[in-house]
Amino acid sequence: MLADRLTRLRAQYGSALVTTGTRLIDLPFRYGMHLLIALQLTLDEVGAFYIVFGTITFVSGLGRLGIDKALTREMARALAHGDTASARASMIRAFLLVGLFSTGIAAIMAAIAWPLAVHVLHKPAMVPLFLIGAAIVVPQNITTVCAGALAGLHRVTLSQVVYTWLWPAAFCAMAVVFEMSDAHALTAVAASMVVSTLIGGGLLIASLPARRDDVVHAYTRPAPLVATGLSLFSLEIVQLLISAAPTFVLGIVAPTAEAGLYSIAWRVVLVIYMFVGGVASMVSPRFARLYALGDKAGLAQESAKAVGYALALAILPIALVTIESGRILGLFGPSFVGATLTLRILLIGQLAATLSTTTPELLGMTGYARSLVRVNTVALVILLAGLAILAPPFGAHGAAAAVTLTMVFSAIAVTIVARRRLGFVPLGALYASMRGRPAYHAAESATPSASEVQDIPSTEEARAELSRMS
Repeated sequence: MLADRLTRLRAQYGSALVTTGTRLIDLPFRYGMHLLIALQLTLDEVGAFYIVFGTITFVSGLGRLGIDKALTREMARALAHGDTASARASMIRAFLLVGLFSTGIAAIMAAIAWPLAVHVLHKPAMVPLFLIGAAIVVPQNITTVCAGALAGLHRVTLSQVVYTWLWPAAFCAMAVVFEMSDAHALTAVAASMVVSTLIGGGLLIASLPARRDDVVHAYTRPAPLVATGLSLFSLEIVQLLISAAPTFVLGIVAPTAEAGLYSIAWRVVLVIYMFVGGVASMVSPRFARLYALGDKAGLAQESAKAVGYALALAILPIALVTIESGRILGLFGPSFVGATLTLRILLIGQLAATLSTTTPELLGMTGYARSLVRVNTVALVILLAGLAILAPPFGAHGAAAAVTLTMVFSAIAVTIVARRRLGFVPLGALYASMRGRPAYHAAESATPSASEVQDIPSTEEARAELSRMS
């Protein structure tokens, strides 16, 4: 009896626990990095570092345009048909495209470093920092493509290593050995990205399957990586701006120290998102398969299980951080205790995001990606307007309020869309399952219209993938 129950629990939650464990490895390295920065730099230097780091994170996204995610899908599709030649060709094309775009973005960043620091931020001392930041773009994006290719090869664990904690681990090693300033910290980031590129490239080469040119393949013409990447990147850009825009705007309208306070508060909040995001990435392909198979009841049950698991992971950390905000910020240094209110404001937005966990992925994987794009477009307007109105008078608190308003709107909007289009939302499905009621009811529009559909898998592809996963 006990053995059977353990077997069922393993089948239901085994993969989730592995994903959570992988995310836990990220914790000491990524947050060790932020802790070392806070402890070794002054508050003004912390602010300057995160202004540049956030800006580079955003512009790096413009250098890859979602091509890494498009490559993951394209390689997985090619390998499902045994077409290693097409998978390799797509990989080479992705590296060339991202290398070209990233080099252009890096050159533009280097060219605008002086006017950006002097005329926009009114901080001439930051010119060298932006020049160093420009050197981060190319290795960061090449590393990301390595991770995307590894995911396409179904080397998920290696992909997560390269995506998440490899370069922060290298940074921590450098930060312990060398003296840090804002310029030194950015240089260490650039060097860490180079190290990550070399290791990620080595892992990718070792993981590549042998060519099979003697096999006749049924694989169709590969999809254009740029067009596919752009459709996927449109869903990512709001998250990039939520991470980057507040510190940049604070750099313009407030003292650099305000950007430092906000940045550390935001990094504490991201501890919670790290687990929630892991659950969302884990269930996305399951949503796509279940929807393609027409299993709406299974889709509702899967989403209920996922949001329940996310809540179990997130509620206790949210409560702990809310109660002990000042003490947790004090770990980064006494000067950061002033961000306590900022952190608590951000936690409201994170709670809203947690309650709507997996709903954006549910819409994206079931053919309603265009509805999701519209929600994200409005969210982007709210974010930028909120920062423009609230950041100048209230500093870090105002920036946190703008981000929280954006996250609350997004949570409400995707919930309404999911309810109208699919007939359920994950949180409602969880509540129904706990009450012993059916989690799924017929939606107003059970099938997406032609204007809504954005490249969902066919039933045959879904069944083949389901067999392979089994």
